[in-house]
Amino acid sequence: MRLISHFLSVVLHPVFIPLYGLLLYANIEHSSTLNLRLLDNVSFFKLALSPILLFSIVFPLFSLMIMYRSKMISSFRIENRQERIPVLLLCFIYYGITYYFVRSLDLAYYHSFFGLFLSFLTGGILISLLSLLITVRWKISLHGIGIGTLAGGLLAFTQELQPIANMREVMTINFILLLLVGVLATSRLILKVHSIHQVIAGSLLGLVVEYVMVSNHYWL
Repeated sequence: MRLISHFLSVVLHPVFIPLYGLLLYANIEHSSTLNLRLLDNVSFFKLALSPILLFSIVFPLFSLMIMYRSKMISSFRIENRQERIPVLLLCFIYYGITYYFVRSLDLAYYHSFFGLFLSFLTGGILISLLSLLITVRWKISLHGIGIGTLAGGLLAFTQELQPIANMREVMTINFILLLLVGVLATSRLILKVHSIHQVIAGSLLGLVVEYVMVSNHYWL
């Protein structure tokens, strides 16, 4: 069980949430995602995936490695609450940079590609800030926040992007994500890195904030 819990903690690490969010958004067969879905693999990578990969995954992980080597953090798991504060500050900055580049690309192409995904990223910026503020006083589950963000975002996409041609597939993914919220929370408890209150608070924070942001079409 601990091996499976470690695996889930890696695969569903919060750093991958913007990438998963984009892939899920592009998978929804709706008129607003048509231009993204019509791109070939190379164009999709250049336009959509490259800023997400660079600014929300590669650079944060590289920064984490530098912080570890300079003894700013004691492990890559960042189990110490105080050590999480500078890491979360960096994540907040990188999330903002990710949003800036994606929005700039959207403006360059006359708002024809990313649409409601900008609300997803805006929700991520707000959640990053709230996570940082909470962590100053209390250790909240970042994994819970991450999977909650993904689940809340897709629920809102499903509600707002109607009609959806592949509705059955999207609803199945919604069910799987909601199931994963509970599974990942259980995994973090098995690994004894969080209390039940911390994983519940994290999951609810991510799910509720992201759902509200996307369902109301809020973006910067």
